[in-house]
Amino acid sequence: MRNLSETISARLLGRVRQPAQYVGLETNARRPDVDAAEVTVALAYPDAYTLGIGHLGNQVLYNVANDLPGVACDRTYCPMPDAEEVMRAEKIPLFGWESRRALSDFDIIGFSLTNEGCATNVLTMLDLAGIPLRSADRSDDDPIIIAGDTMADAPEPMAPFIDLFCIGDGEETLTALIELVRQSNRNEAGRDETILQAGRTIPAVYAPCFYQPAYSDDGTLAALEPTVAGLPRRIARARLAKLSDSPAITAPLVPLSESVHDRITIEIMRGCPHGCRFCQVGGTRKPVRWRSVEEILDIARRAVDATGYREISLLSLSTSDYPQFGELIGRMNAEFTPRNVSISLPSLRVDSQLAVIPKLTSKVRKGGLTIAAEAGSERLRRAIRKNITDEAMLDGVRAAWSAGFRSVKVYFLAGLPGEAEADIDAIFSLCRRLSDTRREVDGHRGNINAAISWLVPRPHTPMQFSAMRDAEYFWLVRNRLRGLARRSPVQFKFHRIERSILETVIARGDRRVADAIEAAWRNGARFDAWSEHFDYEKWERAFEQTGIDPDFYAHRERPVDELLPWDHIDSGRSRETLQTEREKMLEALVSK
Repeated sequence: MRNLSETISARLLGRVRQPAQYVGLETNARRPDVDAAEVTVALAYPDAYTLGIGHLGNQVLYNVANDLPGVACDRTYCPMPDAEEVMRAEKIPLFGWESRRALSDFDIIGFSLTNEGCATNVLTMLDLAGIPLRSADRSDDDPIIIAGDTMADAPEPMAPFIDLFCIGDGEETLTALIELVRQSNRNEAGRDETILQAGRTIPAVYAPCFYQPAYSDDGTLAALEPTVAGLPRRIARARLAKLSDSPAITAPLVPLSESVHDRITIEIMRGCPHGCRFCQVGGTRKPVRWRSVEEILDIARRAVDATGYREISLLSLSTSDYPQFGELIGRMNAEFTPRNVSISLPSLRVDSQLAVIPKLTSKVRKGGLTIAAEAGSERLRRAIRKNITDEAMLDGVRAAWSAGFRSVKVYFLAGLPGEAEADIDAIFSLCRRLSDTRREVDGHRGNINAAISWLVPRPHTPMQFSAMRDAEYFWLVRNRLRGLARRSPVQFKFHRIERSILETVIARGDRRVADAIEAAWRNGARFDAWSEHFDYEKWERAFEQTGIDPDFYAHRERPVDELLPWDHIDSGRSRETLQTEREKMLEALVSK
């Protein structure tokens, strides 16, 4: 394997703005011997180091792979634009952060596709590594490119770039893939043979190069069929039987520079007991599985000792639905408050946290409380199965002010099916009422920060058949809320409308969308999830160059009998179930 240590030190680190991101000497790094390993793996996070270093899923798989005998697993991240420029000018290939070995010399490169904004970053990383962008152009000398996480649930737009998608929980699937590659290396099997064998023998693996799409005259998908015998027509979803089967991250990586998630993160529960009709992740990660209180406490003790962090985040999709939540919080506070370690509780449900907030007084960091209201009116919340009442939110926020919280952030979605002007006005009305609850505590109005996102009707949800509202509608909503909020304690922040439309095109796209992704990348698109880097004009030009109509993917209602580009991926819920849920949603919108 090519050792790039001297080249990186001499020609890269001194020429970038934040060289600590590229040093690779983090506390708790495993630093396995890649030169002596039977199988080498590089986990590639297609976003900046500041985001990727703290990504819990990546750290889990990093430990899974490095715990296997004869396996060496390294990490890599997407270089920022200034580093990309230097690397291209100096002809420095992308490398493993710890080993400093060229990425193209690894056996497996695994991408975590967490959101649509990372699509072009995948191409940047492949190109910097010297690996052909498209699977069809790779040879036996190239690594096998795998991908998982959220975008793998609807993989077709990225299918030409990825050799194997891993659907669902990745721990056991990655292990099976590594063992298959180990045998292929021993038997000197060809790359295509290995990919085909993975698609045939590992249930949660999808090998898109061996599936052929066909399209109807109206542009809709007519078929997606395997081209080789022995491949499944529908890809199963991997699910760990117990969350304790996933390795406990007791010695998490500690970055050398500031990161977005500068804390210990412990996954206490996987899956969500609720069925919000807009939520892809909540619908696909069932059943609910959780760690025991004793296991969580043991992980926390060891992680604090191994890192020096003074904050522990208890992570799940709905943390307060953890079965022994009260006991867990009580014991965490009793043990860690004397050590000046705070407990962070994301994803609390308002109706559950009412009894919890008083217990947390002076024992956790209370900079702000976050509520996911999703809709301003109870009518819309009932329709999308977000069963939180106005009164529950008001009571919860009132308790938060009393407990010393200084601000409240509320998340909303605009563009929901059946949404009317009164529902938009209800967003501001609810925020103002939440602010006024502070008057009952100390006589002052409370600061309310409301974040407005535009609904992306996601795959594997009852809304997968719905059209996204057009940009003109979103601009009207934005202007109306801004007008209502003038001279009030409510501050609105809005997701970039064009970026939401792009997310929808990619999330709901078929394999043809890959051409637009590559064209946008060649036009210079990078870090599309970052406001300071996102340039929609590059994408508009790409759509024109490739003949892709964004409206066809984003703003078109899908008939319930249309074959969808993700129908071959198991979501955990049948198509019939999703259709039934959609009908119930529509009924709820017209009921009193």
